[in-house]
Amino acid sequence: RITALVTVDMGISDEEWERLQKALEWPIPDQEITRVNQSTSPVHSTFSIVGLKESYKVGEKISVIIRARDHDKKLKRYGGDFFKAKLFSTGLKASVYGEVVDHHNGTYSVALLLPWEGQAHVHVRLEHSSEVVQILKKYRDSSFPRSHYSGYFEGSGSNKTRISEVVECNLKWGADGSWRKGDCCCEHKDIRTGTVWQCERPKKLSCDKLVHHSRGRLENPLNPFEQQLFTK
Repeated sequence: RITALVTVDMGISDEEWERLQKALEWPIPDQEITRVNQSTSPVHSTFSIVGLKESYKVGEKISVIIRARDHDKKLKRYGGDFFKAKLFSTGLKASVYGEVVDHHNGTYSVALLLPWEGQAHVHVRLEHSSEVVQILKKYRDSSFPRSHYSGYFEGSGSNKTRISEVVECNLKWGADGSWRKGDCCCEHKDIRTGTVWQCERPKKLSCDKLVHHSRGRLENPLNPFEQQLFTK
């Protein structure tokens, strides 16, 4: 028996591929978060300019250090926060963002290029705490249905009476991404898009009696603790 090893040429070196993989990594908390106050605080986190000078030349870079703290004012020991940092001028209506480098210990560094003459100000914003980032990642990777739809079935019953049934439907996300498990549902494939729909099986009508579907309710996947983290 011969096993063939197939490799795909992606047009980049192994070193570049490893660098890209490392750049896409997102640090996670080193402990279980049980209190909202353990999450990163936009109020208590601070930044400072390294080697601040009275004046700079166009083309110079301004180095900034960000220190993340939680709502109890304690320094964070791990990274993963989503910070944005920019240099801006209100008078010129100009701004430039810098790449935020995560040092995985609660500190971040940014190099901001100064491309214009005149005044410039540094602005740092916490878009999402590392705890919220993990929640977003969890639901991004899951098949949790955020939107629900209604499926309308119509057909003839006994004595030629007209029967209409409305059931809940949703998209099927791959073989393992079923909205419902088991022999619960009818499946319908959209010929134009190839999308597979799952609808709860009607009580009186067969699966081929689906007429159309419409947008139904929205479902918030967050539990109460996760909702609190988003509001902090």
